[in-house]
Amino acid sequence: MKNTLLLVATLLLMADMQAQQIYRRTQFPFNTYLVNPATAGTQLYSPIMASYRNQWAGWDHAPKTMTLSGHTALPKNIGVGGIAFNDDTGGAIARTGLELTGAYKIDLNNVDAVSFGLSGMISQYKFDNSKLVVYDESDLALVPFESEKHMNLDATFGFLVYGPQYFFGFSIPQLIQSKLKLDSGVSPDDNRNSRHFLFMGSYKYILDDYWDLQPAALVKFTGNTPVQLDVHLKANYADLFWAGLSFRAKDALAIMVGGQFYNMTLNYSYDLTTSNAATFSPHTHEISLGYLIPRKNARFVNKSLLGPRILERSRIVN
Repeated sequence: MKNTLLLVATLLLMADMQAQQIYRRTQFPFNTYLVNPATAGTQLYSPIMASYRNQWAGWDHAPKTMTLSGHTALPKNIGVGGIAFNDDTGGAIARTGLELTGAYKIDLNNVDAVSFGLSGMISQYKFDNSKLVVYDESDLALVPFESEKHMNLDATFGFLVYGPQYFFGFSIPQLIQSKLKLDSGVSPDDNRNSRHFLFMGSYKYILDDYWDLQPAALVKFTGNTPVQLDVHLKANYADLFWAGLSFRAKDALAIMVGGQFYNMTLNYSYDLTTSNAATFSPHTHEISLGYLIPRKNARFVNKSLLGPRILERSRIVN
């Protein structure tokens, strides 16, 4: 029964390929680069981050997303980065791809800067009708009853204003809205990427030498879907341990914890569904592991997006 309901839900996703198509991240404040290419090269270290998200945990063939990302700064205010990802929405639909990013920073004053980023993405879409359990196998949207794979090219633009304690900006994934070239569907020409609009911001309030609070928000929408709002609040102790809450309007409440040991960082979040979908998908797990490579000799990096201060902030170890 669970498999049947999940596969029917997957079919409903395919009914309109202009719905939300990019993978969701509860932990966006920990790795802003995944949602905005302008982040590339804006930190005092080069982060390498791996993440795994298991949505609808407990279901067979539930959606799973894996990413591997990294970015760094080069001389002359240039940033570069890359993301490899695999997004399996539950069996019938899957996407694997690679993004490469170039960014450029402009100094505004002694502490602030603005960054522009552009990523090119190549991905492979896969749609496998044979994994669906459907009511009417003669449905034109499911003919031919076979697996399809097609390559796709698109781009993401990002803009970011930032300083040591804040950032705000926006990004536009799937900028080109390229065609997916899938034959499945009554009108194959309608199968295309849908342009998304993401607005984000965060501020770090320093309470004392050890504690700070970091609220953050992410607003996301397309031309065909309602606005989605994520609100985060994280309490951080000496850049060593942190905990927080995240609220996604009409969807979920998440608990987040994490820590850093020298240059290694680990984050975990648990999403508890608050909508009617909780009957079928009560919870989601997301975990990320990162290694922050210091750049002490990179003098051209004189400004930084907020984040762990592995190069500047003193630490006390009991």
